[in-house]
Amino acid sequence: MHRLSRKGTVIGLALIILLIGTGVTLIVPSQRSQAAQAEPQALIQATGKITLLRAHDVGTGFGPPADFINVEVVIRLDSQPNQAMGFQLRDDGNRPARQAMLDLLRDAFNHNWTVTVDYELAPGDSNGVILRVWLTK
Repeated sequence: MHRLSRKGTVIGLALIILLIGTGVTLIVPSQRSQAAQAEPQALIQATGKITLLRAHDVGTGFGPPADFINVEVVIRLDSQPNQAMGFQLRDDGNRPARQAMLDLLRDAFNHNWTVTVDYELAPGDSNGVILRVWLTK
């Protein structure tokens, strides 16, 4: 991802507006390569008992290069033994919700409770990114 100064952003927007007026479609090279590699993500829901709960340092992630997820918390469920799913636990605006998800997962793991997660998974991958976690009785 490129970071532009405020001046660079204004110039870039002016250039885009000019090109739009001429009917030219502008695709920034870095965005083009991301768009070409992007695959649609499926939203999956899984329910089960946690068989793995892992937390690790930022940036170490999980999985092989072709199926890598950039996360700090990883779980596996007994109902999905060949899949792992996780989420980032970073010091940002998502931290409170993600800390709450980790707390729920830890309680479920410690008490052998059933947990349900919604996660995104790219076609052909085994590792996905968790969006929601909940417990039910």
